[in-house]
Amino acid sequence: MGWATKKNKAWEMRQLLWTAISIVLFIPLPIHIHPLVMMSQAKKSKVRSWYAAAWILLAIEIGLMVSFFTFFGTLSQAMLFTLGGSMLSYVVGNALLLNQAKPYLQRLELAEVRPLHWISTPNAQKQLEISAPTIDTPQLFVERLLHWRKEIENRNIQKDIDNILRLFQLLEKKDSREAEKFLVRHSTIVNVLMQYDELENARLNNMTTTESKNKLEDVIRQAAIAVEQEVTNQFKMGMLDVSAETDVYLQTLKSRNLLKD
Repeated sequence: MGWATKKNKAWEMRQLLWTAISIVLFIPLPIHIHPLVMMSQAKKSKVRSWYAAAWILLAIEIGLMVSFFTFFGTLSQAMLFTLGGSMLSYVVGNALLLNQAKPYLQRLELAEVRPLHWISTPNAQKQLEISAPTIDTPQLFVERLLHWRKEIENRNIQKDIDNILRLFQLLEKKDSREAEKFLVRHSTIVNVLMQYDELENARLNNMTTTESKNKLEDVIRQAAIAVEQEVTNQFKMGMLDVSAETDVYLQTLKSRNLLKD
């Protein structure tokens, strides 16, 4: 398991390769590359605030480059300000890249489960995931499950969440209407995960807390079983429909003497 996601550390390091390169490239060539790295990450993760910040940093870098070539070869105060500004831009830009590394990785992880939509900031999105009173979209349901999977330490519950996510994806691909009904039937799963996380963070080692955690864990386990059965039934119904259709098709071929008994 990685630093910010359920992916391994090698995957996370690959995603942050250009962040590392930006830090290593201390000398601008002809500008520091952190605005370009931030712009690329903003496009991949679909975060508007990062995209806006990248354009601002790029404009600053271009201004510093123009100033550098204008005052090159002089020891004027303007040249000293240019060099100081370049240093400050390098520090601030790469600090922002490091600060956004964790939410960037989490957004990429989410992108492997569902197509991303543009958000203002990751913090605003996380607040929405936690505080939204109802689950009204598949996107939000998946985001909240991923959030609690990261927060909860219990490995058994993490496996159950992974299973629910996988099954929900299958159901949504098969029948989007059934997926919407699924959200109504199983929205309580997120509330149970939230309650379990609260108990886990409380670090209270008494019988009442332990019993409550065990009960919630059992609820989540049963929910995963129920979801699996529900998806299995949907595929079973689909197979029955296909079977009936193929029977009619074969009978048609026989009636037209295109297929012998």
